[in-house]
Amino acid sequence: MTAQEQRYHSIGFNHDTCSLELREKLAIGEHETESALKTLVMSKSISESVILSTCNRTEIYSYASNFEEIVAWYAQLRGFSQHELSTVLYKYSGESVVQHAFRVASGLDSMVLGETQILGQLKNSVRKADAAGALGPKLRHLFDSSFSVAKYIRTKTNVGAHSVSLAAASVKVGERIFGSLCDSKVLFVGAGEMNRMCAEYFVSSGVKNVSFSNRSLSRGKDLAEMLKGEFFPLDDITHKLSAFDIIVACTGSPIPIIGKRAIEKAVEARRHKPILLIDLAVPRDIELEASDLEDVFLYTVDDLGEIVKDGMQNREEAAREAEKIIESRLIQFKLRLERNKIAPVIKKYRQHGEQIMQSELDKALSSIAKGETPEQVVRTLSKAISNKFMDEPSRALSNATRDEKMSLSEALQRLYGLDKN
Repeated sequence: MTAQEQRYHSIGFNHDTCSLELREKLAIGEHETESALKTLVMSKSISESVILSTCNRTEIYSYASNFEEIVAWYAQLRGFSQHELSTVLYKYSGESVVQHAFRVASGLDSMVLGETQILGQLKNSVRKADAAGALGPKLRHLFDSSFSVAKYIRTKTNVGAHSVSLAAASVKVGERIFGSLCDSKVLFVGAGEMNRMCAEYFVSSGVKNVSFSNRSLSRGKDLAEMLKGEFFPLDDITHKLSAFDIIVACTGSPIPIIGKRAIEKAVEARRHKPILLIDLAVPRDIELEASDLEDVFLYTVDDLGEIVKDGMQNREEAAREAEKIIESRLIQFKLRLERNKIAPVIKKYRQHGEQIMQSELDKALSSIAKGETPEQVVRTLSKAISNKFMDEPSRALSNATRDEKMSLSEALQRLYGLDKN
């Protein structure tokens, strides 16, 4: 399989095409991304790959001969049949992949229209692919262009203005339940980008008492120090839940880390004072059965998604403007690809000319050394170079089939401007 026979392919699912329950089963966790990338590009038909996995989507971008092998790999990874997987996947090929990548990077395909976090997540995915040896020139070019488009759209449109983020939606839910959050105690389980953003939003909204718990002590402590909060190890979380009014969980754990029984004990210890659980993780960090308990309010990432849609109308006009920018940039991307395809041909053509020139120049210098007149040497040199340049095109035109003669003849006229004479 040659590089010329390969093209861009992408498969994936998101909050619009796949339920939260299924997204949990199909998500590719941070701990397995590197090994997944390495097995992907072991295939002869897949030369490059990038995996993007967030709470709202999982997507695989590849430079490959087809997407069937990518689907087969994914089905085997998650223990699904290819038919089962195909019913929930969207698939793109060729320039559709480029357009989709531009829209994802710009926040136009997000649950929160115009949200900026996806751009950082996409950049992180590209870095991981590079570290795993799965990133090559084709996908690097695609994502560099995507990042450029996203930056331009942020600068030139208001697509991200007045955006209601998941962090803001979490605060809204908290205020509905507790009123003012100034005296609420909030625990953030996990120290990733999503929880950092949420914690900053809660603090900026007036929350004074924040705590953090994380498996990695250094990251958790750094976040706690930055936001003037407390920190304790993840192993202590079961015993400390009752102290908090709001718990925001977003880790990379493949299984729930907060069970129904732990929540039940916390509610009893709080004497049935309400407790708000916000689970932003996929797979989920909090057992769904906890929502059956009295005085427990459990919101998943999809529940919050419904809240953020309320502010969508304000950004629809800006989104249409952003889509026009993407259409324009897509044309530019295609033109660059075409130029890149012919660049090796132009390089060889120039090298061929240099070889002819050098060969004839060596003969001319030899003739001068033998005493031939400069005028005669120059005439011989120019005629030899001219003949060698004209010989191969003339021979190709003479030996071509009827259809080839027409296309070659038109090409010669265009290349040398013969139709102008």
